[in-house]
Order: sequence, then structure tokens, then C-alpha cells
Amino acid sequence: MQQLPITAMLLLLVFIVAGCSKKIGIEHDTAVGIGPYSTFSGRLIVIEPKRRWQVALDWQAASPENGWLRLSHAATGTVVEFRWLQNNMEVRDNSHPEWKSINQQQLSKQGIVLPPQQLAGILLGKMPAHFKQKSDTMWESKATGSLIRIEWDAEKQRLTMTDILHGRRATLIIQSDIQS
Repeated sequence: MQQLPITAMLLLLVFIVAGCSKKIGIEHDTAVGIGPYSTFSGRLIVIEPKRRWQVALDWQAASPENGWLRLSHAATGTVVEFRWLQNNMEVRDNSHPEWKSINQQQLSKQGIVLPPQQLAGILLGKMPAHFKQKSDTMWESKATGSLIRIEWDAEKQRLTMTDILHGRRATLIIQSDIQS
């Protein structure tokens, strides 16, 4: 099986949605029925028009401003770690163990429009202000220029993020919620 390059693994990082370089603030103002999930293990399943893959995920973020994420691809043995403190973000993988700084613009070029700070807020129960509630379990935003939909299935502990325009979907399945 072909090994995923670091950029492909970064696409997994914060739920691949649309490739847009417009920066989004991290203001959270809407309480939602998600979480709070500050520390957990799970799976991330990504489906794009031309490929699909799955990774194991370990997540720690007690607040939107500070967190850590590990993605492990079993078939290739690739492990990618990502950490952030405020707006400072760093990434490394098992083939390049030194932490390398990465910014929101670089993430956007890889198709990541939901920065980890926003995802952490969502998982802690606060939806970013630019997302509008469409139902009890669905929110949408056009802040990046593409329609992004977030759906939450509480019974299955499953968060699905879809980039409608680009046909990308990432599903996060929380398998073990570890309360610290």
C-alpha cells in the first residue's frame, strides 16, 4: 500500500473540508449538545471524490487555545502529531520527528478550513459564531466561501463535517471519552 505523504495526513488533521485561504476567527458563542470532549480516542474517516482513508485519532484539548492531536495510519505505519497554543501551531511525523511550525494559511492551502482551535471549541460544546444552526443536530457556514455542514449524532458519538462544494466528508467517531 502506498504511504500517505505528510500533506495528505495534514488533510486529515482538522477535518478536511474546503481549500480556502480566508482566515476565520475562533469566536465561539453558541452552546451546542456536543461534548464536552477534551480527551478521547477515536477514528477519523475521510471520503473525497477520488479517494478515501481512515486513521486512528488521539485528541487532547482542555480549551480551544491549547491542544494536541495524533493521527495513526495503521496500513502505512505513519503517525502525525499536531499541537497548538493560541495561534502557534506545530506538526511532526514519525519520519521527521522535529516539530515544524505551521500556520493557518498553510493549513488552508491543504484544504483545512476548520482550524484546530475551532474544532476544539466545537468538541467542548461551543459552535463557532459563523455557523448557523439548521436543526438540533446540524449547523452550516459559508464563511470560507464554500458551504460547510457539521452534523452531530449523539447516540453514536459521531461528528460529520462536509464540504458540499468540493464533495469532501470527514467523520470523527469518538470511541473512548477519557475524562481528566
